[in-house]
Amino acid sequence: MRASFASNPTSPLNRIDVRVKMLIAAAASIMTVAISSEVAQYLLFASSFVYLLLLKRPKIIAVSYCVCILMIALSVGFGYLISIWFPAMGKSMSLASMLVPFLRGFTMLNVVLPLAFTGRLQTILSGLQKLRLPFVIYLPSAVIIRFIPTFMNDIRQIWESLKIRGYKINPWTCTIHPLQTTRLLFTPLLFRALKTSDELGIAAELKGLNSGSSAGRANAASFSRNDYLIILLIVLICAAAAVLQFYFPNSAPAAMK
Repeated sequence: MRASFASNPTSPLNRIDVRVKMLIAAAASIMTVAISSEVAQYLLFASSFVYLLLLKRPKIIAVSYCVCILMIALSVGFGYLISIWFPAMGKSMSLASMLVPFLRGFTMLNVVLPLAFTGRLQTILSGLQKLRLPFVIYLPSAVIIRFIPTFMNDIRQIWESLKIRGYKINPWTCTIHPLQTTRLLFTPLLFRALKTSDELGIAAELKGLNSGSSAGRANAASFSRNDYLIILLIVLICAAAAVLQFYFPNSAPAAMK
C-alpha cells in the first residue's frame, strides 16, 4: 500500500510474526469480555498500552486516543441527558459501571493498532492463510485490518484539502453548521471509504489470492525464540488477570443494581 503506511523501521514489533500479533488481538478480545474485575482490566490495559508504545508512532497513538476520548465524552453526555428524562436509568450510570467497558475499548485499541500498522497486506494475508482459515474469513479480515491505516490517511488528505481551500473544521463549526460539515467532510470520507475497500480487495486479487489459492502456505516461516517468549508472556498475563478476577471481583454489577 502507500508509503505513508509503512511502520517505523525501528519498532521491535516488525520482528514479531504476524500470527503472534493476531494471537495477541484474539487473546485480548477474549479476556476483555471474560474479565469483569476493574483491577484485572487495569492489568490488561497497562500491558496492552506498553505493547502499543512499541509501535513508536506517537502521532497515530495520540490521534486514536483523542478520537476514543471524544466518543466516550459523547456517550457519557448523551447518557446524562437520558438520565434527566429517565432518572431510573441514571442510577446505573456510576463510575464503576462505565469504567470497565471503556477500559475494554482502550485495550482493544491498543492491540489492534500494532497489527494494523505493522506488516503489509501480503504479510497479513499469508499469516492468516498459514492458520488454515477459510478464504471467506481471512480475506475480509486482512482487508479490515489494512483499512484502518488507509482510512486514517484518507482523513488526513481530506483535512489538508479543506485547509487549502480555506475551510475550518472544528467542534464549533460542526455544531453550528452541520450540513456544511456533512458536505465537506463526511460525504468525501464515505466515498473514500468505499474506494479504499475496493482498492484493498483488488490488491489482494492481484497478489494471486483467491478462494482456491494456496499462496502463503508453501513457505510458512516457523516461530522464532522471541515469538515463543511473547506467547509465554501472553499466557502469564492472561493467568494473572484470571487470578485478579478471582481475588478482586468487580463491583460494577453491584453498582448497577
